[in-house]
Amino acid sequence: MSRALPLVVGRLLSTTEPAARDAAWGDFVAAHSRLIFHVARGFGGDRDAIMDRYAHVLDHLRADGFHRIRAFVADGRSEFTTWLVVVAQHACLDHRRRRYGRVRRATEGASAGDDDSNARRRLVDLVGSTIDLSSLGDDGRSAEDMVRVAELYHALDAALESLPSRDRLMVKLRFEDGLPIAEISRNLGFANRFSAHRHLADVLRTLRRALERSGVRDTVP
Repeated sequence: MSRALPLVVGRLLSTTEPAARDAAWGDFVAAHSRLIFHVARGFGGDRDAIMDRYAHVLDHLRADGFHRIRAFVADGRSEFTTWLVVVAQHACLDHRRRRYGRVRRATEGASAGDDDSNARRRLVDLVGSTIDLSSLGDDGRSAEDMVRVAELYHALDAALESLPSRDRLMVKLRFEDGLPIAEISRNLGFANRFSAHRHLADVLRTLRRALERSGVRDTVP
């Protein structure tokens, strides 16, 4: 068995006797409950809503003989906890869609213009503060400007897709979810927050180079 598979997970998947399997599941929940709860809390709402999502994630992981957990490939390229955060996020999104359908951000108290501005700020954060997108403001935007903004977003998405899954998750947690670096460090298994800071800086440099290869420079003419 690969060293990338935690002992508590290996015991859970290899146990067949019902009582022992229940005990192994209890150990798994104890080991990863804090991480799953953190993901559930990140979707907002009161404590009841958070606990509903938390329970949904656990049900999702336990269903069909731990079918979802068995899908993890212990090939050494990704930590189990990194994979688990992604799975928990998807399960929380699924839970929200089942209860409320697909909710657009504009219906959650933000206008379409606010959403667009947030996306521009996210791009600025990623590629460097010297990029000037103020000339592509919402007022009086031309069709050409809209195309240029769309091209920038497309370049960003392509650059993000080129990253390893752990690095994509790190960028999402920092720039989309707004988590402090200390929490990201704990969730993704860095030695300390300084190591996480250094790694994030390396990831942003990689993104910047990818965007430059796509024609995105430090200024927008």
